[in-house]
Amino acid sequence: MIIISIEIISRISYHLSLSHSKSSSTFQDIPPLNLLLSCRTINQAISPSTNPRLYGKLFRALFDVEAPERRFQTVSSSSKSSQNKKTKKRKINRTIDGEDDESYGDKLKAQELAKELKKRVECLRRLKEMVDVRDVTDIEEEDLWIVYLMLIENDGKNIKHLIGPKATVNLLTFLELYHDQHFLAAAVEPGYPAETVGRSLAMWVAWLVGGSGPPDETPEQREERMFVLRPYVFAAQQYPLYFAPWVLPDLPLSHSSPSTINSIELDNHVNLNPFIADLTPKSRSVVIEHFGRSISLCPPFLAHAAILRFFYRRLGEDGDLDSDTESTMDIDMVTSPFMALQNQHQGAIGVRVNDLVDGIMPGTQGIILSNPASRAPTRPTSPTPPHGFNPQNGFLVGNSKIHDLDFLRLKSCYDPYHTKGLKSTNWRNSWEGCWEGTFSFFDFDAFREMLAGHSRALYEGPYGEQAQVWRLTETYVRKEGWIKKVVEQDEDEDEDEYLDSEEEEEEVKGLPLNGPIVNAGFPSTEAPNTYSNLASATAEAETLRQTIQQQIEAIKGYEIVPPEELEDMLDLNEEEQEEAGLEMLLSGTGHSAWGKFILKGRVRNWDGMASLVKEYAPDSRGKWIYRGYVLAGDIFVGRWRDTYTPETFVGYEGTFILNRR
Repeated sequence: MIIISIEIISRISYHLSLSHSKSSSTFQDIPPLNLLLSCRTINQAISPSTNPRLYGKLFRALFDVEAPERRFQTVSSSSKSSQNKKTKKRKINRTIDGEDDESYGDKLKAQELAKELKKRVECLRRLKEMVDVRDVTDIEEEDLWIVYLMLIENDGKNIKHLIGPKATVNLLTFLELYHDQHFLAAAVEPGYPAETVGRSLAMWVAWLVGGSGPPDETPEQREERMFVLRPYVFAAQQYPLYFAPWVLPDLPLSHSSPSTINSIELDNHVNLNPFIADLTPKSRSVVIEHFGRSISLCPPFLAHAAILRFFYRRLGEDGDLDSDTESTMDIDMVTSPFMALQNQHQGAIGVRVNDLVDGIMPGTQGIILSNPASRAPTRPTSPTPPHGFNPQNGFLVGNSKIHDLDFLRLKSCYDPYHTKGLKSTNWRNSWEGCWEGTFSFFDFDAFREMLAGHSRALYEGPYGEQAQVWRLTETYVRKEGWIKKVVEQDEDEDEDEYLDSEEEEEEVKGLPLNGPIVNAGFPSTEAPNTYSNLASATAEAETLRQTIQQQIEAIKGYEIVPPEELEDMLDLNEEEQEEAGLEMLLSGTGHSAWGKFILKGRVRNWDGMASLVKEYAPDSRGKWIYRGYVLAGDIFVGRWRDTYTPETFVGYEGTFILNRR
């Protein structure tokens, strides 16, 4: 009797499974059932439980692994760096936040790859069955997590299972079904659609592969999509956009933080008064299994993807504003078909809407109402073409590295009390440079009616967009005269002594800013810069210099990090950066149809939220605070808010999107 070695049987099984998978991508031979049922010897040789190496090898051949290995290693390195002085405490609390010493590693093990292969094969089969019967009402969150993670981990292999002639599941058809059976179904129900993890993931999947609509989208399809997205875009008080309340300048919190106590006291009134803002810090933690590891993280925000799908434009499309001139564009005021009667009453197309904004939006001369259908041909196209999709040319799913920081933020910032978050080093060069895009505004009367509970105003109120250009500069600051201390510690130091010193360190953090939070913490009495109306490079440079100087003067005891020392400061570990008070300030200038403006603010190290005050000067056309994040693809997205309403109340808000030039 001829005995075939296990290695040969395994190799035969590998090529058999791979050949079928590459031809159809249906995974009908993973595991190879015919071989498994042939005899006990072969079954034992290639069973997933006895030969995980075979299935780990199959996974590497069929799916991308560079991104998860890189991200697990990044989190592992960050964890070790932040705990290099806490060895004893880690041994006691190693399971805090669902993490233990086996949760991270440099390379994925065969057993982990085999588990993930089984999950993905079963998930894609389920999705295919749902699409075949055109019913996705019972889709599980776990399946949406798998699709989302496959997309942000894609380097060319993952996408082939989701889009294309050999795909296991037609993802674009799935998204159409999900739109009809979940998003649209929720939109026609009374009240606000619920924000669920599943809807957040589906909205992000739709953004990653479909962008803001296919190029062949009809006016009717576009109008329906915009109708579905309206609540998540314009109901700022209902759908969170930040990993922690924007009014908290420094995180993580302790339970005795005054700001936390105040927000909790207000929480009792939030449900009773729709005009009071909900500023209570909350955990957004969910636990998922990824490559056989339990991971706690924050689901991506539904509102981020909704705003992107609603307003996104690529550079060069309609809405661009030349950064070197005073040229401006007309602003389109887009209305819903349901507003037809009101439009007829007001004169419809061509009517000036200065009366609609009623003084809330000064400088809006030139705004006109326009028919939604007339804008359809010039609306933004999809970042990734849905037809003839080429994964190598994908804007957002062709290179997994652009999603690394977003994933790290989801993994590190899900709880403002218990997660350490990230540090200033992570955000370097995130804002430096020139940006252009638009900000949007919702009709003020409709906004007020929406807050009062009239959902019709939310779905039918007119809104407008206006182009703008920003030029931002990053400035790192630290405590004056800070010098790195050289401290030698005994490895056997007493644990209680260490914990006492740790508590002392935690008390010292954050910039000593005492100004209003609606002014990004800076004094609101600073006079506008007199150079802002001079149209020259010299005047702009002087404006920027004076703005930075004003910011530094407002931070007592801090200084700008000298350029020659910046690299060394950024190389410091987390504890040393906190001790040095290393923080990033943002300063800049810009212009829009309203005129020129000055920008100044800061970055919250914990999650990379930028808070900037935009003040028109010298014309004094208003001041607005912008808060948001730079996401994958160098897209700066967030919301602006008026600075007159106290932060404890719901202010007048709109959205903004900026693309790096």
